[in-house]
Amino acid sequence: MVKDVDLFAAAMGDVKPLAGRQRAAAKAVIPRPTAEGPLKPQKRSLAALAMTPPPELTLDDHNFDRDTARALGRGKLVPQASLDLHGMTLAAAERAVANFLDAAVAQDLRIILIVTGKGARLQGGRVLGGRIRAEFVGWLNRADNRSRVRGVRRAHPRHGGGGAFYVLLRRRSSASSRSLRATPQR
Repeated sequence: MVKDVDLFAAAMGDVKPLAGRQRAAAKAVIPRPTAEGPLKPQKRSLAALAMTPPPELTLDDHNFDRDTARALGRGKLVPQASLDLHGMTLAAAERAVANFLDAAVAQDLRIILIVTGKGARLQGGRVLGGRIRAEFVGWLNRADNRSRVRGVRRAHPRHGGGGAFYVLLRRRSSASSRSLRATPQR
């Protein structure tokens, strides 16, 4: 089997440098290691498989179920709670988001609205985006917040448009909402 490196060397073997120019020093080609056979499957523990982190959040609909995404896209579904971050510093906004997520999860809310603001303003003829808006998805991807958030998408213009986000929270499992002590013993 002919490799690309061999084909290139053969094609360029008779090339001569232009008059008055020195030939560049050839870089050493480091050969790739070759596999000596099929790889053996690695043994994985169930704990290691269960501890894989969820994928990063992005601004799309794939984490929203079809009916919820359609209702939000049409502006028919109203968020159960909202938080406005206008006028806050980055640190204050990050704390406010974390506290709001805690409160929303404690109240077993499903869809919340967080208004970051568009942040678009002209400065010296350039349009600058908002800092809070730029950092918002990163805050949701942090480990403590990621365990509570299922998805995020831009809001409908009726709810703030590009300056606001719908956040879909994970449902609590039925086992975590029940206590063994609350179950009557027979």
